[in-house]
Amino acid sequence: MRFLERRAARGALVLGAAAVLTAGLAACGSGSGDSTGTEVALRSFEAQNGTVEIPVDPQRIVACGYAAFPLIQAGADLAAVCEWNRELENMDAETLAAYEALPKVAPDGAVSELDYEAITAAQPDLIIMGVPARVQEEIDMATLEALAPVVFLGPSNPGQWRELGEQYADAAGVTASYGEFKGDYEARAAEIAQKYAGTLGGLKFAGLCSVCGTEPGEFFREYASSYTTNLFDDLGFTFPGEPADPEDVHGEYLSLEQLPQNLADADVIVYGLEPDGSITPELQSVLDSPLWQNLPAVKAGNIVGIQHGNAATYETALLALDSIDAGLEKLPANRPPQ
Repeated sequence: MRFLERRAARGALVLGAAAVLTAGLAACGSGSGDSTGTEVALRSFEAQNGTVEIPVDPQRIVACGYAAFPLIQAGADLAAVCEWNRELENMDAETLAAYEALPKVAPDGAVSELDYEAITAAQPDLIIMGVPARVQEEIDMATLEALAPVVFLGPSNPGQWRELGEQYADAAGVTASYGEFKGDYEARAAEIAQKYAGTLGGLKFAGLCSVCGTEPGEFFREYASSYTTNLFDDLGFTFPGEPADPEDVHGEYLSLEQLPQNLADADVIVYGLEPDGSITPELQSVLDSPLWQNLPAVKAGNIVGIQHGNAATYETALLALDSIDAGLEKLPANRPPQ
């Protein structure tokens, strides 16, 4: 599994800022995605591409990017989705079956390969694009808007799956079912934060991305709210530092030779594992480096591998929190002060 949109943005990891949702009920009118010629009730929805008149009760939604998986979980009326292969192992049997049954209109992380004919064949009455805002220019918005109302809501960092997921659900009319696991997630996060506040709360954390398409001889350093580290956003831990290029925001590609100067001051280092607990080949090449093995945190055993580290919904993030809890509990650093 590779996050192709990340690799394409080596020089521009910053994504567009997320919009604040304000939706109201509008008068009845003709939806542009309505092929029957009947009148449908519309409402105004504020998205990153402006105010969009969308169906009050959409029946044939095409969803892409971060919008696809949460809307499948929430039981939205989907007609097609872009691939979301990065979380296949996080899906339960019912969700996986629903995902596999849907027509796919683009590969995961490759919105430039959007299949407009497949979207047309899906006869959408609403299109929700949850791909990173920086790749919006790769989309033929005019073609999509001729088919149906288009809601574009792209994250500026991976941690925004929380608020954006609620916005996707609102647009799709499935807010109630999307929020089913939010309370459980927040309670579990609060429990973990309290559990380790005394032993780990004041330490410096650092992160490595395990699936960011690194080349041999390099690694991807994650800062706060990045692909893996965003799972710690609600746990009270600190991921200090920032990329050399401010536009990169939450992470950057670096050479292995830069491991010591980048990670020597980290008390704890976290990285993603595959759902079965295995390590990706690209990350394994970093872990095999003597430079990695000589890092103070590594020598002390203060490293944490996280399963389900690609979680982008509350339901699957609960799996990640369990893995984080298990990993933190075993750390040598997790010892009460003597």
